[in-house]
Amino acid sequence: LLFQALVFFWDGTVSLMNTSTSQFIYCFSTPPSHAVASPWQPVFIVDSVNWCLLLRGDKQEQADALAQSTIFLFDFNSYPLKEAFPKEPDLPLKSLQDLPWIERCNIFLHDRQQSLLGLREQLPEYWSRLQAQAAAMDKEREKVKGQKKP
Repeated sequence: LLFQALVFFWDGTVSLMNTSTSQFIYCFSTPPSHAVASPWQPVFIVDSVNWCLLLRGDKQEQADALAQSTIFLFDFNSYPLKEAFPKEPDLPLKSLQDLPWIERCNIFLHDRQQSLLGLREQLPEYWSRLQAQAAAMDKEREKVKGQKKP
């Protein structure tokens, strides 16, 4: 998983987030008899080789009793998680810093040209709105001037 983050919430829930889209993909929960051990300092490990999450949960008992801990295993292969993440990173294969100056400039100029093409298409609409707003403001100003004259 390329763009992933485990998010631990104060209520003890743990969610897996796709950071490229900021969407929560899955919520891992321990049985009701257990709570995530110390949500502000959780004990966990993500095994990228075996595609699993190991998470410590403490049995919820009376305050004076010693808590018993259990390690919970969440096998990523058992969940449809792989489909939620991009197969290949959307990052360029070469860093811009590794490219020669002329190629960098060409990339920046191409990106700028593309953004200007989009702006050129929106410009008539923006201009029409601006003219309509100006006309409405002129009309309102004339109306206020007419009310001030006795």
